[in-house]
Amino acid sequence: MNFIIVFIFGVLGGLSRYELNVHLPKLGQFPISTLLINLVGCYCFTFLIKNYLTAKNAKARTILALGTGYIGTFTTFSSFMMDSDNLLTTQHYWLLTLYVLLTVGGGLAMAALGMYHGRHAVAFPTATALEDEAGEVRLKEAELRPENKENEAGENKR
Repeated sequence: MNFIIVFIFGVLGGLSRYELNVHLPKLGQFPISTLLINLVGCYCFTFLIKNYLTAKNAKARTILALGTGYIGTFTTFSSFMMDSDNLLTTQHYWLLTLYVLLTVGGGLAMAALGMYHGRHAVAFPTATALEDEAGEVRLKEAELRPENKENEAGENKR
């Protein structure tokens, strides 16, 4: 079953990467689409998989589907290497250096940012929890109102 889940979400991740690669603007020889896709993937993986879904006790199959399946095929080390090789063989050395530095440094920065945001997202309560807490506060306030105490006192005399 896990194989099927990874396969389905892998197809979706690969298709998403392909569509973004087709629709993102080109910057001459610079592989901006692969760079942006990999940076977004670094952020999403650490935010969702390493923090948020794990902390929310998501099912292992959900983490497998999104992490290994979708994000794993959305990001791509092979395209990074192919783009690097293309820049090298076409003698665009400064673009190659910039691309490698932005991919590695930017990937680490986006992963750190995803970890930071993921930890903070887990620390804040959900909207449902806030609504439940607000309802409890309203009930306690209603119990403490003077008119409620007077009614209780009147009922006790009867």
